[in-house]
Amino acid sequence: MELRCSLQTYEWGKVGEDSEAALLARGGDPGVEILNFTPYAELWMGTHPNGPSRLTSSGENLHDWIQQNPQVLGESVREQFGVQLPFLFKVLSVNKALSIQVHPSKSQAEELHRLLPDIYKDPNHKPEMALALSTFEALCGFRPLDQIRQFLDMIPELRGCVGQDNADALSTCSEDCQQEVLSQCFHSLMTKADDVITIALTSLLSRLASLDESSRGMQMAELVERLHSQFPGDVGVFGPYLFNHVTLQPGESLYLAANEPHAYLSGGSRGPNLQHVSSPVCLNSDCHSGLSFIG
Repeated sequence: MELRCSLQTYEWGKVGEDSEAALLARGGDPGVEILNFTPYAELWMGTHPNGPSRLTSSGENLHDWIQQNPQVLGESVREQFGVQLPFLFKVLSVNKALSIQVHPSKSQAEELHRLLPDIYKDPNHKPEMALALSTFEALCGFRPLDQIRQFLDMIPELRGCVGQDNADALSTCSEDCQQEVLSQCFHSLMTKADDVITIALTSLLSRLASLDESSRGMQMAELVERLHSQFPGDVGVFGPYLFNHVTLQPGESLYLAANEPHAYLSGGSRGPNLQHVSSPVCLNSDCHSGLSFIG
């Protein structure tokens, strides 16, 4: 069964025919017009009402077709999820970093949807698996605490925004309280006033520019500078010091569980060129922070 799938245009997407998502959409539907200055970020294959797929043969909405042909889901899927497709399959073409986000658990998603249905459009959680189609960068999950402690010692601007007391507590706390103290550090950073973050980042960028190559590598200078060039003054520029920086090669994959902070990045020696396949269980139930072109 062939489908005509939906293109999503977000600011972070690759532009025009540089977008693999756009090219794949046109491959499935020759009538798709690709505009030279439009960012095409995601190709959706699924039943989400904001971008449902349609059968190529008839133009019928995939959701309606599944309702009429529930056997295609299989018995186990129907028993667990009812007569609905329980995932949204995406192809992403990322030109610059996405916002740092956390997918809520099932119970959290249900509560967020109940309280804020205009923002959280559905009650589903969103564990996610990403498969790289080309070189793929991400920030994913908090670094081991020893690494975060090293960066707090090494990066005075980070230590100042986290707060000296919080940094000291993270260095001396017992294993039982580490997660609580890390949460306090992260909250302190993310709630700092914009002017404080701007001053800290100005100092950080100036200092990084003066370092030798070895020290620049140790302090993640290239990535921090790249993120700052995309989102000047954004608190998320400190993200590489808190989150694991991973690079996947084509065919490698990454699993993102609920409540695991992450941000997809673009990179590569020839400039941003990231295409990957993503399959979240649910749709549009994210909580965001930092690197915030959020919208």
